[in-house]
Amino acid sequence: MANGIDWFRWHHGSVNDPKFGLVAKKAGARVGDVIAVWALVLEQASAATDRGTHGAIDCDATDFLLGADDGTTARILDAMTGRGLIADGRVARWDERQPKRERVDSTAADRKRTQRERDSLRDTDKEGRDAAVTPSHAMSHQVTPREEERREELTSKATTPAGVVVASEAGNPPSGRPQAAAKPECPHQDIIALYHEVLPECPQVRDWTPARAQQLRTRWNEDPRRQNLEYWRQFFEYVKGCGFLVGRGTGDRPFVADLEWLTKSKNFTKIREGKYE
Repeated sequence: MANGIDWFRWHHGSVNDPKFGLVAKKAGARVGDVIAVWALVLEQASAATDRGTHGAIDCDATDFLLGADDGTTARILDAMTGRGLIADGRVARWDERQPKRERVDSTAADRKRTQRERDSLRDTDKEGRDAAVTPSHAMSHQVTPREEERREELTSKATTPAGVVVASEAGNPPSGRPQAAAKPECPHQDIIALYHEVLPECPQVRDWTPARAQQLRTRWNEDPRRQNLEYWRQFFEYVKGCGFLVGRGTGDRPFVADLEWLTKSKNFTKIREGKYE
């Protein structure tokens, strides 16, 4: 434990992250072993005095614990270094993904609201006002979750070189239309901003049409694991490592994928299956 912190963030979608499949292929190891070694690296980095520095890994002991062949852990660490997951004894982008302050529970507001609605059915004051709304309840709405902070940070990057501002609600159904409460709306603007940030070599988004918005929203809704910005950052980072998709192919006019092409159903599936590595 370092500085009183005995936890670290494990991001949704990590187990299915294609980067670990690439590392396993490079190291000649099982994907499960790669994920186990990654968890070990994160634990040591979290427990270090200088958080983010994973220090020495006992490869022989780890091979024994995994029931793997000798040298497996060492090859996995080498492959992780090659993919940029670790560098110079540190976990890449640790400070960005593992902030020092505790993460705000993004579900707290929903739980509080549900509690107030339940209490209001049985408890009102003499003037007929909802007695369940206390000062502490009101204060709970003033806390901004980390996800909202991230969206605010990306908003400043959401304009294209042509000056086109892509509205975050672009392509989402009108507010008056019934929607499933369990599914968050697709944050078009934030995903486009991530695309511009991670893949500057790809064509910029200049016109976000309803058809393109529907296509992206469909990919978002197909799998709950895709309904967070970290998944899309990892997806675009994976695309960046596929030379054919970012203009590093052969020929006089190499192919370069744009966001519309990347989010088409058949192309999206092929990318996730590693067809363009």
